[in-house]
Amino acid sequence: MQGWADRWPLVGRQPLLDSFVRDLSDGHTNGWMICGPAGVGKTRLAEEFLELAIAVSGQRTARAVASKAAAQVPLSAIAHLLPPGIDLTDPVSGFRAVAQTLAGPPGKPTVVFVDDMHLLDSSSAVLFGQLLNARAIALVGTARTGEPVGDAVEALLQHGDRVRRIDLSHMDRTQVEALVQRVLGGLVGSRTLHALFTASGGNILFLRELVLGAVESGTLSLNGDVWEIPDQWLAVTPHLNDLITAKIASAPPAALPLLQSLALCGTLSVTDAASIIDRVHLAEVESSGIIRVTAHGRRITVALSHPLYSEVIAAGISPLQRYDLGLNLAERLETHGLKRRDDALHSASWRLAAIGTADPTLLARAATIAMNANDNEQVIELLTAIKPDQHTLETRVLLGRVLTYTGHLERAEAILAEADAHARNDQEKITAVTIRSMNLFWSSPHLDQALSVVADASAVLQTRTAKQQLRFMEGAMRAASGQPEAGLRLLDDLPGAPPQDSPDIWLLAVTAKALGLATVGRVAQAKALAEHGHSMHQAIGEGTLLPHPEIQLAPLALALSETGLISEAREACLSAFERLQASPSPLARQWLAYYSARTEWLAGHPSSARRWYAEAAALARTHQHTRTTRHFVSGLIACAALTGSMDTAESLLPDLEQYAPSGFMDGEETLGTAWLHAARGNLSRARDVLNTAAAHARRTGHTLSEVLLLTDIARLGDAPGVQHRLTELASDCDGALTHARAHFATALADNDPGRLMDCSHDLERMGSPILAAEAAAASASAWTHHGDPRKATAGTARATALAAECEGARTPLLSALGNPSSRLTKRELEIALMAAAGNSSKAISQHLTLSVRTVDNHLQHIFLKLGVRNRADLAKALEYQAARRPKSPGM
Repeated sequence: MQGWADRWPLVGRQPLLDSFVRDLSDGHTNGWMICGPAGVGKTRLAEEFLELAIAVSGQRTARAVASKAAAQVPLSAIAHLLPPGIDLTDPVSGFRAVAQTLAGPPGKPTVVFVDDMHLLDSSSAVLFGQLLNARAIALVGTARTGEPVGDAVEALLQHGDRVRRIDLSHMDRTQVEALVQRVLGGLVGSRTLHALFTASGGNILFLRELVLGAVESGTLSLNGDVWEIPDQWLAVTPHLNDLITAKIASAPPAALPLLQSLALCGTLSVTDAASIIDRVHLAEVESSGIIRVTAHGRRITVALSHPLYSEVIAAGISPLQRYDLGLNLAERLETHGLKRRDDALHSASWRLAAIGTADPTLLARAATIAMNANDNEQVIELLTAIKPDQHTLETRVLLGRVLTYTGHLERAEAILAEADAHARNDQEKITAVTIRSMNLFWSSPHLDQALSVVADASAVLQTRTAKQQLRFMEGAMRAASGQPEAGLRLLDDLPGAPPQDSPDIWLLAVTAKALGLATVGRVAQAKALAEHGHSMHQAIGEGTLLPHPEIQLAPLALALSETGLISEAREACLSAFERLQASPSPLARQWLAYYSARTEWLAGHPSSARRWYAEAAALARTHQHTRTTRHFVSGLIACAALTGSMDTAESLLPDLEQYAPSGFMDGEETLGTAWLHAARGNLSRARDVLNTAAAHARRTGHTLSEVLLLTDIARLGDAPGVQHRLTELASDCDGALTHARAHFATALADNDPGRLMDCSHDLERMGSPILAAEAAAASASAWTHHGDPRKATAGTARATALAAECEGARTPLLSALGNPSSRLTKRELEIALMAAAGNSSKAISQHLTLSVRTVDNHLQHIFLKLGVRNRADLAKALEYQAARRPKSPGM
C-alpha cells in the first residue's frame, strides 16, 4: 500500500494525464489551469504534468509558488526565474531577456508550474500572459476556486483557447469506495467506507491521511477478507493535525471558547453559542467555514463543519477548561428545564465530560434517548457511570441489551441474569427474560440455554398474557434456528399489531414468523407479513429490542427473491443497508449483508455475493454474533470455487469447521463444500453432499433450502433423480422461483431443447442470469443432439451473452460453451471435468469405480469430440485454468 501513498490524488485521473501528453504533442495548447477547492490534489496533478513533460518530450521545467506575502512585492514570486540583473523598466528588452532565458529547443518551451496562481501579483500575471502569447513557455497553474483574484490573474486564468481549464472537485462516495479498495487491494467494510467518506468529506488529502494513519496505527486491519476500522475510531496523523490546526488558527481568537465547547459537547443552539461569543464573531467564524449553522424548523443549531475538527480541538482542551465548559453548558441547559427531546442527553454527556459523573436518574434518562438514536457506545458510557448499587432493573436491562448488540455477550449475561433475579412482577420478568434469552440465543448455535431461561420464567409467571408473550419469544427463536414448523405453531396466534406498552417481543416475533413462512414455502404470506412488520416498526421507531426497522427487510428480501423478484430483493437490501450506514446496528447490518449475498448467489454474481458474505462474516466476528457464521464462510467458499479461485476456497475449509450448524436455512451451509467438489471435477461427490443436505432440509421442514439444494443437484448432472421431488415441492410452495426451478430440472431430465429455452427466458425475467444461461446452454446441446445446428448456435449465443453477466462464474453446464457441435455424455462430462482439474486416470477410475482402461477410452472420445490433443488443451477448452489447483477425488 505504501507504494500508492504518493499517487493517491492521481488515481482515476489517467484520462487527464493522457490528455496533457496529447496537448504537448500537438502544440495547440500551451497552458493548463487546474482549479478546485483545497485538498483535491491540484498540486500533485500539476507535479505529474511536469514529470510527464520531462519523460515524454524532454522539456525543461521550472517552478514557482505564489503567496499572499509574495504578492505584496511585484514579481517576487517568480524572481528566481528571471535572468540576473534584468531591467524591466524597458518592457521590450526586458521581455526579450526573460523569453530567451526560459526558451527551450524549438517546439519545446520550458514548462513552468505556478502553484496557487490566485495569489499571484498582477505584474507576474501580465508577464506570464505575454510569455504564453509568444509561446515562450508552457504554463501549468493551480488555483483555488472561490478565492478573490485580481483582474490580471483572472485574465490569465481565462486565457482563451490555448489555455485548458481543468476543474477538480471532492470525491463522491462511489469514488471514495473505489479508491480505498484499490489502494488497500481488497474489500473494505461498508461502515468503514461510510466513516472514511464522512470524516474526509471526499477531500482526497484528508482521506489519504486518515487511511495511512489508520493502517500505521493498526486500527485499519483485515477482518477475514474485509478491511475494517472499529466503529467511531479514526486516527488523525501529525500531518493532518497540522493541516486542521492551521485551518482553525484562521478563526479569530475570541472564537476559541466556542470551538472548544463544540468539540467537547457537539451541537449547540445558536442561543447557547451566542452566550459564549458575540454575534459578530459568530458570523465571522461561520464565514471561515470552521462551523456550520443549520436551521431545524424554528430552532437554529451550531456545529463544527468537519468531524475531524472536533478531535483536534478537543486534544488541546485542558482538564480545567473541560470542567468549566462542560458544567457551564449543562447548568445553562438545566435552568431551562430540559424541555427539548435531547436536552437530558446533552446535559448528562456534558457533565460526564466535565466531572465523570451525573445524577443516576439523569444518566438513565439520557441513556434511553441515546438508545432511541441507536448510539450504543454512548448508552454504555452513560450507564457504566451509574454505581452498581444505584442501578434499577430498567438500567440493567438496557445496558445488557446494548452489550448484546455490541458483542459483549458474557458481560451482558452477567448483568441480565442479575436483572432476571431481581424482577418483582410479570412485566419486569418478561422485560428481563426477553433480552436475556436473546443474548443466550446469539451466544451459542444451540437453543438449550435460551429456551431453559424462557421455560423457567414461564413457570413463575402469573398471567396468561405474560405466558403468551414468552410463548411468542420461544416461537421466534425456534422459527429462526432450524425448527420453522414448530416455531410457526407457537406464533400462530400472533396479533396483527404490537401492544402499545411493550412492542419488543412482537417485533422480534413478526420478523421470525415472516422468515419461518418463507422457509416452509409460504412465500406470499411471508412477503405480506414482512412488509407489515416493517411498516409497524417504522411507526414505533428505533431503539426497540430489534435495534432498527430495516432488519424487517431481511425476511422480505428472502420472500421477494423466491417470488421471482430477485432484482427487487437486491434493491431492498441495498437501500436498507444504505440507510443503516450511519447507524451502529450490527445485527441488522449482518442479516441484510447475508440476504444480499444470498440474493447475488441466486442471480449468479459470485463476486458480488463474495463481497456481502465477507461483510456478514466480518460483522459476526467483530460483534461475536457467530451462530450462523458457518453459512457466511460456506458462501465464501462457494463463490471462490465458482470463479476458479481454488486456493482461496480450500484455505477457508478450516475456518468452516470452526462453526457448528445452527439449523438456520438448514442444508444451505453445505453449498461451499459441494461447489468446491464440483470445481475439482468431482460431480458425484458434490451431488452426494447436496443429497444428504437436501434430505436433512426435508426432515426439518426447510422447503426453500431443499429446493435450492435439489436444483443444484440437477445442475450438476442428476436432473432425473430430483425432478419428481422438485415438482412435488412446487405444488406445495407458492414461490414462482421454485416453480421455475422445477420446470428447469424436468426439462434437463427430458433433454427437451424447446422447454429448456422457455426456462431460460423465465429465469432471466426473474433475475437469475446464471440459471438462464445454463438452460440456454443445455438447450443448445440438445438441439445439437437433435441435428439442428441453427438453433444450437442461437442457444449458444444466448447462453454466452447471459454468462457474460455472471462475473466469471463457470459451472459444468456452461463449460462446453463455444463448442455447440460437440456434445459430451453425462459420464464423459464428469470424466472430462475431473481430468481438467488435474486428476490422473487412476484416481478417476478409483472414484468412479471404472477400470483405468475405460477411463482412458472415454478420454480419447472426449478429445475427439472437443478437438483437443491432451489434458492441458482439455483444461483450456473447459476453462479449468492454472488457478484451479489439481486435487485427487478424495479431497
